[in-house]
Amino acid sequence: MARDDDELLRVGDVLHLGKADWVYGDRSMRVRVADIRYGLDQEQSPVIGVLATVILGGRDGRMVAIGVYKEALTRPGVRHRQRDTNGVEYPP
Repeated sequence: MARDDDELLRVGDVLHLGKADWVYGDRSMRVRVADIRYGLDQEQSPVIGVLATVILGGRDGRMVAIGVYKEALTRPGVRHRQRDTNGVEYPP
């Protein structure tokens, strides 16, 4: 079965975002992606719109709608894929 490690972003990913990694970023924060709204399937878009839950960054537990720069997601340490305890990835 093919793995989706090359997939740029998917629901369940945890993002460690710096201020420059998201549109109108006013602070660093860590979020868990709940829904991908736009931009992932549009090559010309520099931004992916997501709904996410803040898990670290001053607004813990709140849902936010943010635009994340695609370029930021390609850097090491920004995106972390969630895995089950047995090491199997969550389904897409």
